[in-house]
Amino acid sequence: MLDNIIKEELKIQKILPILNTSELSIDIKRLELLLSKNPNINNIEVTLRKHDSLEIAIKLKKRFTDINFGLGSILSEKDYTKGIDAGFNFFVSPGIIKDLVTSKVKNYIPGAETISEFIFLLNNDYKIIKFFPSNLAGGENKLIAVENIVKEAMFIPTGGINLKNYMNFISLKNVLCVGMSKFDE
Repeated sequence: MLDNIIKEELKIQKILPILNTSELSIDIKRLELLLSKNPNINNIEVTLRKHDSLEIAIKLKKRFTDINFGLGSILSEKDYTKGIDAGFNFFVSPGIIKDLVTSKVKNYIPGAETISEFIFLLNNDYKIIKFFPSNLAGGENKLIAVENIVKEAMFIPTGGINLKNYMNFISLKNVLCVGMSKFDE
């Protein structure tokens, strides 16, 4: 149940840059360089992988006001609530947070890798799915294989995607965009 505007922007930008926070000044420089080279980037995911990631994400959100920031690596309803309270635009998890799915929260992109998980999400009206970890779960071949089974699903493959292989995924009709943390290598 992703907002249609964000969905269309992701489709256009083809890459969802994923920023695994390191240090605020380094993160600012990476984003400034990315945005100077890619003016069509309107959405960026910042992951909650370090103890201060949320604070860094909030500062980035205040600095880059024209960008929709998503909060990634959310693992619980509590993470989601913190992100809502801080005004983030969308939320991404590496797996399924059942409380969020059954509550049918908006702008949540759950992660999944199996047919059963894809079907569960589709049956709960979640059609945009983070396919993670893409490189370990069958990659582009898996997405080709499931294309005619889970026809309504649109995937954001993430994990092992880089500038050398992302076009293999983008060309698939069931891929909305790719999630990529190595967007500047």
